[in-house]
Amino acid sequence: MSATLFNPEMTVEQAFKVHAGARRVFARYHLGGCSHCAISETHRIGQVAEDYGIPLELLLSDLNKLGEQPLLKVGDRVRIPDQIRSKVPELANVAEVGEVTGEENGAYTVEFGEVRLQGLAEDFLPVKEGVRA
Repeated sequence: MSATLFNPEMTVEQAFKVHAGARRVFARYHLGGCSHCAISETHRIGQVAEDYGIPLELLLSDLNKLGEQPLLKVGDRVRIPDQIRSKVPELANVAEVGEVTGEENGAYTVEFGEVRLQGLAEDFLPVKEGVRA
């Protein structure tokens, strides 16, 4: 059972501050990405659901699932999943293994040698002990 991080009275801005992944959840519902589906950061989550015909329980459930994501810690070693690496040509020469150097509201900073990437826990795979960079 996950903790309740989000509620209908919370503004979109507050949701973004609670967890960086909230932007992705809203984007999955096509909210905030274009002029005809733009949402204001002062909108309350409940009002967004009502205005755009999204079942509130479904939206809240998806937002609160962010609390179930695996957590990374500073110092953890991770790699970029193959499905991401294969879609982004610029990642071809990036080191195989990186180290988590920071975390803020569910967003991680990972150093892969000279390259610094940011993403959610779901964007990285933990590396088991004994795997070398």
